Amino acid sequence: MEEKDLAKLIEQYQHTGDQQILEAVRDACRPVVEALISELAEDSAYLLRAKGRDRFPFIIGKYQTAAGLSLETFLRNTYRFYFQQVLKGEA
Repeated sequence: MEEKDLAKLIEQYQHTGDQQILEAVRDACRPVVEALISELAEDSAYLLRAKGRDRFPFIIGKYQTAAGLSLETFLRNTYRFYFQQVLKGEA
C-alpha cells in the first residue's frame, strides 16, 4: 500500500475510530514494527508484540500527515521510544 493511501486511511481512522480501518492500517504497518522488534530485543519479542498491538490505536492516532514525516519514520521513532519504556518496566 502506498504511503499516501495509508495516510488517508489513518486520517479516516482518526476521524471515525472505525475498527476495520484500524486493522487495515495495523496490517500495513506491521512490517515496520516487526523489524524494530527484531532489532531491539529478540528475547522480549512476545512482550513487545503484545504491548505494541495494544498501544497501536493510541500511537496511530497521533500521526499527523500534515507534519511531513514519513509513516515509517514516525512508527520507528514512536515505537522505539515506547518499546524502550516497556523494556525498562516503565510502560
